[in-house]
Amino acid sequence: MSTYRLKGASGAVINQSFMLGDKTLIGSAEDCDVRIDSDDGAGMQHAEIIEEDGSLILRNLGSPGATLLNGEPVEQASLGSGDEIRIANCRWVLQAPGLRPQKVLTSEAVQPKRSYLLWLIVAGLLAAAAMAWQRGWLPF
Repeated sequence: MSTYRLKGASGAVINQSFMLGDKTLIGSAEDCDVRIDSDDGAGMQHAEIIEEDGSLILRNLGSPGATLLNGEPVEQASLGSGDEIRIANCRWVLQAPGLRPQKVLTSEAVQPKRSYLLWLIVAGLLAAAAMAWQRGWLPF
């Protein structure tokens, strides 16, 4: 069984989490593991995610609506942590617990931002002290 999960990012599934099994059906039918209202444009059994040989595969199940992977329509594609899946108006991000999503958290994205505020304050204080000294406002 997979340790991956789908984290709802928009639409009716926002903030919901769905653990993936060996086969996970997505659609509006009662027997789907991840249910989407048919009013949103999802087919009865719209797509499935299956685990084959340790890899995850996303398959469109012939639904007239598109199954998008990272913004591109697909019939079948391999999945990796951080991939975005969109069906109708619902969007999920594929997550592997304990792992960084490769496509979401790149090394540039997780580096701490440099703060130049301290240097700006120090430069401003030095400029103010130099101006005060030049005008004779300082006793030394």
